[in-house]
Amino acid sequence: RVEEVSAYSDTPTVTTRAFWQSGEAHRLLQGEIAIDCSVRLLHGQADPDVPWHHSLHLAERLRSADVQTLLVKQGDHRLSRESDIALLLATVAAMPEPR
Repeated sequence: RVEEVSAYSDTPTVTTRAFWQSGEAHRLLQGEIAIDCSVRLLHGQADPDVPWHHSLHLAERLRSADVQTLLVKQGDHRLSRESDIALLLATVAAMPEPR
């Protein structure tokens, strides 16, 4: 069990061995990911926790032909500014209907 200070909460972020092992068992980015629906990935380029290029790598792995990656230059990990939330809502509203 590892506890780390959280930038997002007063309580620490806890990582357990079971959590780590579960993540290792479910790694998907080595091959094609069998998702065929429309996908929109929004990622802040100022995210200190997850590098934005991970979204580009994920987009490459998705089987769907309808994948768009939107990078928000000043967006952080939460994309919680009013402009970020407006973009999220507009993106969801513009999603095509499922087939």
